[in-house]
Amino acid sequence: MKKGDLFLLTIESIAVSQVGKVREHNEDSLHVDDTNGLWLVADGMGGHASGEVASDIAVTVIPDKIKAKGKLSEAITFAHQTILLQGQQHPEQKGMGTTIVAAQSLTNGFNIAWVGDSRIYCFDNKLKQLTIDHTFVQDMIYREVLTPEEAENHPNSNLINRCMGMENKRFSVDSKKILPKHDGYLLLCSDGVSDYVSASELALIFKKNKSLQNIASSLENAVLNSDAADNFSFIILKYKASFLLKLLNCFNLRRK
Repeated sequence: MKKGDLFLLTIESIAVSQVGKVREHNEDSLHVDDTNGLWLVADGMGGHASGEVASDIAVTVIPDKIKAKGKLSEAITFAHQTILLQGQQHPEQKGMGTTIVAAQSLTNGFNIAWVGDSRIYCFDNKLKQLTIDHTFVQDMIYREVLTPEEAENHPNSNLINRCMGMENKRFSVDSKKILPKHDGYLLLCSDGVSDYVSASELALIFKKNKSLQNIASSLENAVLNSDAADNFSFIILKYKASFLLKLLNCFNLRRK
């Protein structure tokens, strides 16, 4: 073992993006780069097939900006501005937008960032949602107008109040660092997954399957066997941390 391997975080991934059972075209876009440690899921929206334009801009511009030494949140903001400019220059695409969830590998874990209602989950013996939806019903949960259970069945549960490309809104990116204390998985997914596969079902899929291929196949089948009426896309990252890295992360978390 090399000296540098003592604090090694190894990652492998698998990605799926499907048009689903109802839609005629797929407005989702993915970016998967295990070598440089960047993974993106973008769920586009907008008429005249512009949703896929917005999501494609997101997964193209963000990696380019990061390669130019930009930070993840800054790269997402720059892509947001690029989408707005595209809409101004092409009136038929005006109003298009996209959600984004992003994971970037660090020396000792991950930096994650998001805008909209696509989600990132972590599974390391139990499932945890790492992102918070930017939706009107989530705001009502904050204000204690709705309970989480009531929000799930609310008729406006999918109305988002923040996305890339949204005009006349103050734009911001939410982000956090994840320091793994155990081996596990990250799931980045569009709402075409999270709307139709419950948290308990997701947890069971991870518990029952060990290989990335089996997990991905089981999740894909779970969506297709549901009442899904949307495109769906996901990336699963399987990560393993060295023993010393886990100890270091436990120490860092206790100091906070």
